[in-house]
Amino acid sequence: MSFKDRESTILEYLSQNREATIEELCAKLFVSGPTIRRDLKALADAGKIIRTHGGAFLNGLPWESTPQELREKEFITEKDIIAKKCLNLIHDGDTVMVDASSTGLQLLKILGSKSSLVVITNSAKAYIVASKTGVKTLVTGGESSKISFGYVGTFAEEFIRKFNADICFFSVSSLTPDGKLTDNSVAENQISKAMIECSKKSVLLLNSQKIGAPQLNTLCTLNDIDCVACEKDISNSFPQYKEKFI
Repeated sequence: MSFKDRESTILEYLSQNREATIEELCAKLFVSGPTIRRDLKALADAGKIIRTHGGAFLNGLPWESTPQELREKEFITEKDIIAKKCLNLIHDGDTVMVDASSTGLQLLKILGSKSSLVVITNSAKAYIVASKTGVKTLVTGGESSKISFGYVGTFAEEFIRKFNADICFFSVSSLTPDGKLTDNSVAENQISKAMIECSKKSVLLLNSQKIGAPQLNTLCTLNDIDCVACEKDISNSFPQYKEKFI
């Protein structure tokens, strides 16, 4: 089978399944692992796919979400700065809601420095983190998202709405210059909305790289939240909301 034939088969498989492991593609094309790795590198270099550890992800429509596996490896320093800023907003004994974003996961990892917290999250990775930090953590359950490693859907949302939190932390795909918080996933936005409505204080976890064009779905505006935690001072870009940035 020629590379063009393999390319067509790989892209067709990814269009149906969105992602694939090297083992899956080897079985599909009846070729060796090294051959698939070379093919995936060529497709990634051409901008048609995104390589992941052990496989690939379709580089599709601009409003489609980037897998959590990739996001966790990006902007690590920035996420650590944001998480530490957020830690200063949390008090011992607080009930804290945290979404399944990669920055939210970074925050979960450092909550062990606080005492008597109750954490409510839709992150499927929270159990692993909680076992290391010792923080009492309630995980929503629900429909599992392969993209975010988080739980979404009616069950997850209803679980969140059973509680009243002191503060919540969430992220979106984009903050537009006019102050709209937008995301690629309607389902993720519904979870964030529930957290905001059930918390006394809401905090947007924002990497400054996310300032840009609107994505598929609008969650809310800066008027509707209390704080924005960013790795650097970008408040001058939002003079109307300057006091919200920390």
